[in-house]
Amino acid sequence: MRGSATEPGVIPRAVHDLFDIIQQDVDREFLLRMSYMEIYNEEINDLLAPEHRKLQIHESIERGIYVAGLREEIVASPQQVLDLMEFGESHRHIGETNMNLHSSRSHTIFRMIIESRDRTEDGGGDSVSSCDAVRVSVLNLVDLAGSERAAKTGAEGVRLKEGSHINKSLMTLGTVIKKLSEGAESQGGHVPYRDSKLTRILQPALGGNANTAIICNITLAQ
Repeated sequence: MRGSATEPGVIPRAVHDLFDIIQQDVDREFLLRMSYMEIYNEEINDLLAPEHRKLQIHESIERGIYVAGLREEIVASPQQVLDLMEFGESHRHIGETNMNLHSSRSHTIFRMIIESRDRTEDGGGDSVSSCDAVRVSVLNLVDLAGSERAAKTGAEGVRLKEGSHINKSLMTLGTVIKKLSEGAESQGGHVPYRDSKLTRILQPALGGNANTAIICNITLAQ
């Protein structure tokens, strides 16, 4: 998801792409905010404000589903976004297993909130077209920790506990996607969003009028 300086990953490419598109759209004015969080052992930590730990998920009519106390930074350039992300990455939980020297021990959710409205000249009329309607879009880029088999990773103690939490949330995500693909939500059926913090936070990005893409990295190594 992050890549390197010479081969940037999905997140840096998406951020640059986003700013390129905004610069080309001269008819709208934009406000961009970003947040960066991790879900570690089913606890939500703010990577941009490391002191904000064990945050809670809330729901309201105005904001929908949100993480209370999560820091959101207003950003104006790709470099500012990537600098903040690098700061956040330094506080992420990683550890060593038999299969990976720098194994992700948490899922991370990088979020860009894009607000825009039509540019109106001063002194414009009071027609419907010049109203200050704000369009809000949300881009979630999620780095999922890989599922683990303890016999292969040699995980024990803390690592084993981390692995079980990782597997549980991945299984819930799989169940939610399966239910959605079968049309359970549109038919009034139960979709188990609340079974994990990951799926609860991502509920608006999985159902409703969202587009979801999943990228799987698979190695041929033993």
